[in-house]
Amino acid sequence: MATQYKPKNILITGAAGFIASHVATRIVKKYPDYKIVVLDKLDYCSNLKNLLPISSSPNFKFVKGDIASADLVNFILVTENIDTVMHFAAQTHVDNSFGNSFEFTKNNIYGTHVLLEACRQITGQIKRFIHVSTDEVYGETDEDAVVGNHEASQLLPTNPYAATKAGAEMLVMAYGRSYGLPVITTRGNNVYGPNQFPEKLIPKFILLAMRGEPLPIHGDGSNVRSYLYCEDVAEAFEVILHRGEVGHVYNIGTNKERTVMNVAKDICKLFNLEADKAIKFVDNRPFNDQRYFLDDEKLKSLGWSERTHWEEGLRKTMEWYVANSDYWGDVSGALLPHPRAMMMPGGYEGSKEVKGMLDQFNNIQTKVAPISDSVRETHPFKFLIYGRTGWIGGLLGKICEKQGIPYEYGKGRLQERSSLILDIQTIKPTHVFNAAGVTGRPNVDWCESHKPDTIRTNVVGTLTLADVCMEHGLLMINYATGCIFEYDAHHPEGSGIGFKEDDTPNFTGSFYSKTKAMVEELLKEYENVCTLRVRMPISSDLSNPRNFVTKISRYDKVVNIPNSMTILDELLPISVEMAKRNLRGIYNFTNPGVVSHNEILEMYKQYIDPGFKWTNFTLEEQARSLSHPGATTRWTQPR
Repeated sequence: MATQYKPKNILITGAAGFIASHVATRIVKKYPDYKIVVLDKLDYCSNLKNLLPISSSPNFKFVKGDIASADLVNFILVTENIDTVMHFAAQTHVDNSFGNSFEFTKNNIYGTHVLLEACRQITGQIKRFIHVSTDEVYGETDEDAVVGNHEASQLLPTNPYAATKAGAEMLVMAYGRSYGLPVITTRGNNVYGPNQFPEKLIPKFILLAMRGEPLPIHGDGSNVRSYLYCEDVAEAFEVILHRGEVGHVYNIGTNKERTVMNVAKDICKLFNLEADKAIKFVDNRPFNDQRYFLDDEKLKSLGWSERTHWEEGLRKTMEWYVANSDYWGDVSGALLPHPRAMMMPGGYEGSKEVKGMLDQFNNIQTKVAPISDSVRETHPFKFLIYGRTGWIGGLLGKICEKQGIPYEYGKGRLQERSSLILDIQTIKPTHVFNAAGVTGRPNVDWCESHKPDTIRTNVVGTLTLADVCMEHGLLMINYATGCIFEYDAHHPEGSGIGFKEDDTPNFTGSFYSKTKAMVEELLKEYENVCTLRVRMPISSDLSNPRNFVTKISRYDKVVNIPNSMTILDELLPISVEMAKRNLRGIYNFTNPGVVSHNEILEMYKQYIDPGFKWTNFTLEEQARSLSHPGATTRWTQPR
């Protein structure tokens, strides 16, 4: 057997989550000479309680942060002298991926890319990069297959979650081949056991059985899955860490398969329930693979084998949930037949309990706070943001806080050049964000009766800021609007032909749109400006009256025309990355495709208010309303 690898300083991402917390606990306790640094952003399915067994260990440190924050990741790798990365952090629930696939792309692909790039930049320091993937990247296994998918099998993912994990794998493989990064990839079957967030099948069924509620089965329950107990999986990662070969893939699996129906019946037996009465059949997922089956001989050759029998593991799991029924707080949203992330608890970082635990972690271990302070002191970026009281300006501040980027809001008025210069000289920013502008309250009709005020802010103010930024060698990110186009003969409704960045604005039905088109044209003369055309912004915060969904849900009548939309939760963080990369020019800052008002309101009715009703304008009324930029037909085609 080859010489075993012995790490010194290990970064484990996502270790406040289920599987990684068991791995971290095992390694911290078993190898006191190894230093373990955990990086976790404490998403809804994470819990600091998972790490309490090791919180007082001298070889353990917890850092709250996001793997998508390149500066934080770089700082940790360098200051902690990390030589080994075990990358577990990911969005993993398939149901959520059908409803919010972009979030999975951001976390699973972009987050992995940030981590890989950070490791590449510290040449030679990283000796192992273990990437944790899933059996779902193989896609569906034939029902009559007697041999499972081996590590060289083709990747054929069938759902958004699996696709993002396969995409992340391609990046890992590319960094291994292109840059010589010492990568190892694992692909595992389903895992169960204590501490698992109850969006997953087994803890969900256990908690529902404890409450005397029905156990919902997707489809007919014939789907086949393989389950491994969490401690066996933690041991598998311990073996791969020490004995795995660089450049190889390892399946972590079992040849013992069970249908979802059989799992439900076994849980019913534990609680002395009649399965026929306790089980309820519900609608299936949009697509639900019939079977995943792995060949795990390669991992067994390293000396690993499954130890925990199904009956024993299920009993231990049941006993843990019975003893810790309030471990996760209110999980009613997760126990629904088809949960979505928006139904889950909003993470645990805001609770008093977890704030207290964070303080406890910091006091027991080398404090996390100095890391944050040091990052701020040495941070390569500092943002100056205009538009503090606006929706986008406020969200930008929150993004900066989340990513640990120093920022300040500008105090000067845009049309007052001297006040802008004072802001820049005082704050010394690396980038300037302009989210200020006049849109009108309660709507853009205000601009029709306040034309000089609209010109001062939307035209004079924006141009003044761009000019001051140019004089100081600063990039300005300017949040503009897509409300400068309407369907025409070259871009007919329903044709799939969208307006591109170099198309000339053709909508002049409102004074607001005139000023925005005018300033966009003039800004082309400034090479230091990145213009982002925002269109009908939407966010997950339905309490915000500026949210397009909230806005139209309060209208008596609405038009029904396909429009481009900007989902701020997804695109605003991208604008920050664009600033970091000093991108310039004009970008249609919208999500792909179009969606009509009726389609949005149908989803609002389905997910928010089943009793909601609305009325559409008649064709004659709609024609008269098209002078209103909030109702005009436009589709901007993003790059």
